[in-house]
Amino acid sequence: MPVLNTKRGFTLVEILLSIFLILAIVSILFATSGTFVSSRKSSLQGVATKIASREIENLRNTAFASLPNCPSPTGCNITVAEEPDLSKLPSSSATKTIDDYESSNKIKLVTINVNWTENAATQNIKLETLISENGL
Repeated sequence: MPVLNTKRGFTLVEILLSIFLILAIVSILFATSGTFVSSRKSSLQGVATKIASREIENLRNTAFASLPNCPSPTGCNITVAEEPDLSKLPSSSATKTIDDYESSNKIKLVTINVNWTENAATQNIKLETLISENGL
């Protein structure tokens, strides 16, 4: 009569295979969470850049004599009414400054700053351009 193995438990191969599968799953989870964070950060930077670019284009389409008076360092706030996409950024604010470029009143230096908070860290996008009385 054959002897039955009455020992209960897992073999070494089963334990090693289980450990390997658990490590593989954990590695995949960490990789996808890092990708998610990078994707979100990139998306928020894209929104901020779009806001700043759109504001610069609006100012370029404004007559030179009609440019708003927004001197440094405080500048003028850009509101959610002006830029609805600001609401897509967490704890966001945006400012524009318009100054004479190198003491010339025929060229203006325009600076757009968009700030937001991501994971308790302040993020910033800053775009600058020159607008002259005679066009670009």
